[in-house]
Amino acid sequence: MSAFVLPLAALAAILLAVGAVGFGAAVALVPRGTAWRADRLAWGFGAGLAILAGSVALAFSMRAAPGWLPFLVLATVVVSLARVLRIRERAHPAPVRRLSAASKVLFAILIAGIALYAARALTEPMWANDFVAVWGFKGKTFFFERAVPERLFRWLSLGFSHPEYPVGLPFLYAGIAFLLGRWDDHAMALLFPFLQAATLLALFGWLRRRGASRELAFGAAGLLSFFEPLYRAFTTGMAEVPLSFGLLLLGTSVCDRLDRTDRGASRRVAVASVICTATKNEGLYFVAVALVLAAIFSLAQRGFAARAAAMLALPAALVVGAHRLLRGSLPLRDFDFSLLVQPGALAPRVKESIAVAVAETPVAAWLGVAALAALLLAGRDSTAGNRLLVLAACGFAAYLLLPALSVRGPAWLVGTAFFRTVAGLAPLVVAGTGARLIPLWPEPAGSSPDAASGSARGPAASAASPGPPILSTQGS
Repeated sequence: MSAFVLPLAALAAILLAVGAVGFGAAVALVPRGTAWRADRLAWGFGAGLAILAGSVALAFSMRAAPGWLPFLVLATVVVSLARVLRIRERAHPAPVRRLSAASKVLFAILIAGIALYAARALTEPMWANDFVAVWGFKGKTFFFERAVPERLFRWLSLGFSHPEYPVGLPFLYAGIAFLLGRWDDHAMALLFPFLQAATLLALFGWLRRRGASRELAFGAAGLLSFFEPLYRAFTTGMAEVPLSFGLLLLGTSVCDRLDRTDRGASRRVAVASVICTATKNEGLYFVAVALVLAAIFSLAQRGFAARAAAMLALPAALVVGAHRLLRGSLPLRDFDFSLLVQPGALAPRVKESIAVAVAETPVAAWLGVAALAALLLAGRDSTAGNRLLVLAACGFAAYLLLPALSVRGPAWLVGTAFFRTVAGLAPLVVAGTGARLIPLWPEPAGSSPDAASGSARGPAASAASPGPPILSTQGS
């Protein structure tokens, strides 16, 4: 038993240390104040993971030994720079209100959801096919080779590992192993409940800042924590859970920038862009869609300036450029994009993709879709919520239509990937739906962050979307 408990405790300490470093760096991303505490924890954990993965890439590029020294050096530089660039705005504190009985119950449900996923993730070493063949295989190779061997991208015999995929997650796995001192793909599974907790913090914090009551915010987070298609043993080790975290950060930060909630929104957009693009290939697609949607949503007002667009596009371009330097230009070999210029051949495959997806969707999923539709209809119009839902809808459409381009046929890709990848959109959908429900379950008057401090609403904010807390420019 101790052979597992001790590495697990060490891994927990490492993840807490990484989160603490990121929390220090988050002063340049998130304003100070209780209204932003959950956001700072979530963004801090994402930033800490990015620093850890970046320290491995930095050590490899400098032919140095990766581990604690490169991580601490890079962490010191990043945190010091963040202190210089810290956001000096501070949210006015909201009156402290005791948790209601309903909030306590919903919070307990939320904790139970995290505990249940931890039990699923830690029952055995990570075993999912994509972890063994792709993400974990590369991370393990990086760890034992102390380098990025060129054979990963050149040998045809290693084509099963998808050399065209981003290497951000393998760098993170290797970074964790370097800090732990060994490769332990059992204890390393603890990363995924931590990612789930960070996602729930980001969801809770964003809904609260938008005017949601504690009950609504806890209820939304608790519901998401039990979403088994995303938080299950099979997805542990694969990229869907990290990407779902990145997509929520991307969507909410773009909404914050459009509504001009604070001066750190553009920086958060840039960090989210890096996280999404470095995690999966479709992360770049979501960044591009977010850029287009932001431009469309800001047509009626000056809500998304060219500088903000650059903060979204340039980091993604840098990540793509770094991958080109590392591995060269590699095609997406699972897809035949020549079908895009063959309408006669593409149309039947699109119909097949949709038909197979509909036929293989279980009854429970249809009940969930019906419940979601009822919640959306019961809610009120919300500009911010609509943005997140449209972003999720664009992702759903891509996941539904992409199998039509599969070289193995639409049915194969729908059966192996469609439902798993669509599950990664759940945090966006829950956040968007929660925003539409805020007018029905707002925070009691005089006790929400927004009610306490007023509303610094940007031109894109709507009457149905409670605005963010006013920020003061007093020193933190």
